Formats: sequence, C-alpha cells, structure tokens
Amino acid sequence: MISETMLEAEEKFVRSGVIGVGGTCLQAADATTEELAGRNIENALRQWEAGYSEFPRAAVADHYRTVGRHGVRPHLVAMLRNFHGNNRANHVLGAWLPMTFDAQDGDYFSYVGLDYFDQVVGSDDVQRVDAFVAAAALDLALLEARALGRSPHSPQAVRARAATRVVTQLARLAPDFSLDPSVAAAGLEALAQPGTNYSSFASVAAPALNGVPDEIGTAVRLTLLPTTRLHDEQMFIRCIQIFEGLYRQVATAISMAISDVHHGLAVAAKERLDQASIRLEAVPALFRVLTTMPVDAFSIIRGFTHGRSAVQSRAFREVEFACAPIDPGDFEHSAKIDVGEATLQDVYLAMPKRHPDASVLEASMRRLDRAWGAMKRGHWGITLKVIGSVPGTGGTAGASYLQSTATKSLFPRLSEVA
Repeated sequence: MISETMLEAEEKFVRSGVIGVGGTCLQAADATTEELAGRNIENALRQWEAGYSEFPRAAVADHYRTVGRHGVRPHLVAMLRNFHGNNRANHVLGAWLPMTFDAQDGDYFSYVGLDYFDQVVGSDDVQRVDAFVAAAALDLALLEARALGRSPHSPQAVRARAATRVVTQLARLAPDFSLDPSVAAAGLEALAQPGTNYSSFASVAAPALNGVPDEIGTAVRLTLLPTTRLHDEQMFIRCIQIFEGLYRQVATAISMAISDVHHGLAVAAKERLDQASIRLEAVPALFRVLTTMPVDAFSIIRGFTHGRSAVQSRAFREVEFACAPIDPGDFEHSAKIDVGEATLQDVYLAMPKRHPDASVLEASMRRLDRAWGAMKRGHWGITLKVIGSVPGTGGTAGASYLQSTATKSLFPRLSEVA
C-alpha cells in the first residue's frame, strides 16, 4: 500500500508543470479526461470479451503509461485479473497480463516484464536478445528527444544527450543486432552539435526502431508499464531492461564457453568471453543516463516499487553462479540457480597449467572479471548518489550491500594461479 505522503509527492510532481526529467511523463501531460478515466479501455476489453476484436494490448499499455499502475481504476484491474485467470491457454497474453494487476504484490519480474520477455524474445537467442536491447535503447533515446522537444530545460537536454550516446554504443552493447550504421552516425552528429534538439537524429532512429522484428518491437512497447506518472520512471525501466538483456547475453556466453572448454575449444571460449567483456565495458554509457535521475524523483519511484529490487534479477545471478562456486551466504537474497555442474573456474582449474589453452582462457577470464567488477562498482556509486545510505527495496542494506558485493571476484581462485 502506497502511503498518502508518497501519493501526494507523486501528485505534486505531476502538477508541477515540468515535463520530462523531474516532472510528469508525456502521456500524463497530454491526457484528456476521457483517457484518464479509462472508459475507452473498458469498452475495448468488453468488445474483445464478446469476440468482436483483438485483445487491446497497446491501448491498455498506453493507459497504464498515462496513469501509472497505481492509478488504474480498481474495476479495470479486476477485469484484467479475471481475463488472466480465464485465458491461461494463451501463453503470451498470460505472461503479460500479470504486469497489469500486480500493483500491490508485484516483484521485479513483473515490473520489468521478464516473463513476457521469456515468452516472446527468449533468453538464449543472442540475436533476438540483442534486437530487444537495441529496440529498448532506441525507444529510450526517442522518448528523451520527444520530452526535450516539449520541455527544453537543461536537465532534459543532459538526459537526451546521454540516451543518444547509448544508441551510438549499440555496436558494443548489442553486436548481434544489425543496426543501420547511419543511426549511430546521426547520433554522433547530434552529440557534436551543442544545443541540438535531436530532431534529425530522431528522424533516423524512429525508422530503425520500426525495423526491428514486429514481436520484438511489440515486446518493447508493452513492457513499459510504470507504477507512477513520472517521466523518470520510464527511463528507469528502460535502463533496467537493457541491463537485463546484457546480463542474459553474458550468462549465455559463459555457459557456452564452459561447453567449448569441455570440447577442447579454448580459443572459441576466449572469443565468447571477450565479446561478453566488450558488452560490459560499454555499460558506462547507461550509467550516464541513470545519473540524470533526480534524487527526489527516485525517492517517489522507490516508494511505489517497494519489493521490486534488482537484487532479484535471475540473469545477474546466473552470471555469478556460472563463474565460480558461490558462498552460501550469497543465497540470502535469491534462490540457488542450476546452471550446470561445473563452473567456468572449475573447468579452468582442471586444465594443465602449462598448456597454451590455459593462458589463453585465463586472460579472458581476468578481463571479464574486471569488466563485471567495474559494472558493480558503477552500480554502487550511482546508488550511493541517488538513495544514499537508506535500505534497499529488496531487503538489502542498499548501497552498503552493493559495496560489499562489488569487491567480490567472479573467479576468486584465479589469484591462486597468478
């Protein structure tokens, strides 16, 4: 249950007149009284229930972005919950609907849309995951450019610049997606022009977003269901989704590298690990976007998303569990994940140390460890800046918890063979 104080704080942001960073989202700013009431959504759902139309997923998602998950009228939420109970045979719809009625008891998975992601995108298809990452980054940059067009204040200009820079880094963040080079070039050109409004960049980025596979583009659009009407939460969700895609790609790379080593293919394993490191080394571009989050805005978002901590990320844990045996104390905040019998550290330690393949693999493991550690330290630094020393939302100690985990190596026994 959201406190009255938190609800009032969110309302104050929306009524501030600011659009974009530190203010309301574009959908809430432009909404009519009819759209706020959601009566058109109710009518569309009844049409679908009667068999006269397709399920109005896009319209429902638009309404949720306009009022936030906590602002949807209870009878509409009840309709969607009932539809979920009566349509379990439709796996895709069944994976998405829980995002619409989890305001009181949701977790990280339903917040980010991970069940729907698994149904539509697939966790171990590197090309489709990269397509999702690229589409989420393009959508984020376009969102921030539109907000800048409506409200050209300085914090929004900084945010739009940071989001555009993420798109210019997609060759490293999502190398298995074939992005038209003209998109990154347009982004670099915009970044080189002080005071630009990013309209030229947007005119190139929008067709690129429309060019991703239809089901991937739909997944990106439907999984942006913020709990508040704050523009900053839409940015926050997009960044989390991009991080989730990266974690999944790194976990897949490590799993395949273990298989490569088992088959005597150390060079192939090295290439997979190096590719994973390149992705992680590009993460600072995402952190630049997150650092534009106003402290008071994030305080409200935290209040609306209690219990949805990223510490619950399964893909993040899969990376660490696949690298080396984990201290049982690290299971405090998540269940053990079965990623196979041998970790990457196990298979490396089993190799004869004088064999040339051992040194090839070790160098790539150390590079991955540095990149993963740098990413965790970056997360800790941003958390310290935005929430300070207050407890985290997942039952953790917040920044101090992240500080303690940031110092842990992916491969603690590598130091024994240094």
